[in-house]
Amino acid sequence: MKIGLVGIGRMGSVLATILADHCELYLFDKNTTRMNLIAEELRASVANNLKEIVKIKSILLALPDREVITCIKELNQLNEPITVMNIATNVGQHTLNSIAASHVKCISVKFIGHAGEMAFGERPVIIVNQSPKELVPIAVEVFQLIGQVIVGDADVVQKINTIAAQKAIEAAVSIERELKDNKITDPAIIKSAIRQVAAGIMKSYADDNLGPFAQEIVHSVRTKLNMK
Repeated sequence: MKIGLVGIGRMGSVLATILADHCELYLFDKNTTRMNLIAEELRASVANNLKEIVKIKSILLALPDREVITCIKELNQLNEPITVMNIATNVGQHTLNSIAASHVKCISVKFIGHAGEMAFGERPVIIVNQSPKELVPIAVEVFQLIGQVIVGDADVVQKINTIAAQKAIEAAVSIERELKDNKITDPAIIKSAIRQVAAGIMKSYADDNLGPFAQEIVHSVRTKLNMK
């Protein structure tokens, strides 16, 4: 299977590492130095421009939100039939449909995941949009290599990730503030409390693998929430 990957940033480099073991991978990034280094490391091929990478026929866009639309407009001008799988969380399927030319077939594929965690081997849940129907099997074939694939409304991931990110940041800020209120100000201690204790317990909670100490805290928290 040949796949073109456009964008080799944080998420793109993680995806490249995973896909290189399963696909004939072609990379394109405007940062040619980074692209060539990653391509050499992964023994992947490179494209010098979009005109070259559209020859692959199926490409994955791992670009920042603001660059996705620009890239699709450039693909429109090439007049080559191509399948585009976009992972930018904040670019919805309706936006893709409104800007893509008839020969540029686009589908949203959204990650309930984090690039840093994926780099350590975590497999995210990935929602492949339910339409266009003809592109769903193509996207599923590619992304099942990366995580657990669900076919549905991919745009709901924006809400999911926003809620999760906001609550996580609120928790981290609250921990930092409360530790300082208790005269615990050493940055290393604060970071470890957030990175090791808090993050570790959240993972154990998600995996239903909490110890007795944490289970008691869960019971206490749920009781307080139910009282409100």
